[in-house]
Amino acid sequence: MTTTTNRRMTATEKAERAARSLRRLAAGTFALGALASVGANIVAAEPTVIGRVVSSWPAVALLLTVHLFQHAPRVWWVKVMVGVVAGVAAWISYWHMVDVATLAGEGIVSAHLLPFTVDAMMAVASVVMTYKPKPVRRPVRKVAKR
Repeated sequence: MTTTTNRRMTATEKAERAARSLRRLAAGTFALGALASVGANIVAAEPTVIGRVVSSWPAVALLLTVHLFQHAPRVWWVKVMVGVVAGVAAWISYWHMVDVATLAGEGIVSAHLLPFTVDAMMAVASVVMTYKPKPVRRPVRKVAKR
């Protein structure tokens, strides 16, 4: 028989729970952006299996790199490599999304702005996923001297 206690959560526990919830939301948002990016890359690819696999790779590489970055040591060269992979993936995916938006009938300005909505959403989500909240500290009461 399991017993549970009805105790109040501490401020630290509340903050940790909120951070976990936010990271889950960010991971889902990032995955949705990656799915949109992979989809656009596949639509813009040559209509062969090899063409579609090659076109979808940058978005998949970005997704895997961000996931690995969450667990990697925070040394400067890891940050540089993540930046390089993200930059290359964003550049390739940007032009694929412009092609798809143009094919879908978007105007030239809209076609060039649309990829920023996906990339910016993924960038914000990746920052939120890697964010480590500071521990909550309670104010210390000062005891009056006698």
